[in-house]
Amino acid sequence: MSTLTKVFVVVLVVCSIAFTTMTISTVAQTANWHDTAIKYEQNARVADTTLRQMIAASAAEDAAVRDANKGLSERIGQLEADLQKLGTESAQMKADLAKADSEKSSSEAMNRGLLASLQMAEASRQEYRKQRDDIEKGNIELQQRNIDLSGRVNELTAKVSVLMEQKRQYEQQLNILKTENERVATETQRPSVAGGMENPNGVMPNIKALTPVSATPIRGKVMEVTGDSVSLSVGSSDGVQKDMVFVVHRNGDYVADVKIVSVEPNRSAGKVIKKASGPQPSDQITDALSLSSTK
Repeated sequence: MSTLTKVFVVVLVVCSIAFTTMTISTVAQTANWHDTAIKYEQNARVADTTLRQMIAASAAEDAAVRDANKGLSERIGQLEADLQKLGTESAQMKADLAKADSEKSSSEAMNRGLLASLQMAEASRQEYRKQRDDIEKGNIELQQRNIDLSGRVNELTAKVSVLMEQKRQYEQQLNILKTENERVATETQRPSVAGGMENPNGVMPNIKALTPVSATPIRGKVMEVTGDSVSLSVGSSDGVQKDMVFVVHRNGDYVADVKIVSVEPNRSAGKVIKKASGPQPSDQITDALSLSSTK
């Protein structure tokens, strides 16, 4: 019940009492005033009882309204607390959203950097592939040249073998002639002229060899290589002489020819005069004449 309704009820009750009093006064002046007075007194009591009941109901209703207002106030406080909590959570979510946007921007920048790196790597890979193709092409050309050089070496080796065979045939013919000359000199008792033609080593004294000749085969290895200059592990104590030619070979394959330019007791130095490939340290060497005589 509202305050205005309560005021209206109170005014109505007051008016009723006033009206009752006026009515009693009026009726008292009539003949049957006693009965009327009793009747109106009863009505007044009933009105008073009704008024008291209405006041009690109003008080109860007011208490209920106060309780309701208290509950609503508590509910409002709870809602305000929830609203404040929601505001805090909203601010936190906004901060998280801003952080997520920042991380997204950083991730996009990192992705762009990775994409650029990937593109650079792809370009490098293409360049590497091109270089690899060029190297493979050059390798194929080198292999073909190696095959051609191997064929040339085999051809020259065959020619050397033929020449060495011719040399042996000439030496045999020379020995035959020497023997025949000595036999004829013995029969005719004339001095042998064949002895002056050839010394015991089978070398004619009036003919100078193209390269110095060693009494025994000389074998060694390459010590150092600087450009076309090669240092060998053999020297004068091994029978090496200046202008000797050594054949450099690796795993049975021909590498180069080296001509001696300086000799020391335990090592010598030479110059590459012909090669199929570059000499390397630890390559094997053999003097050319000994190598040719074994073929």
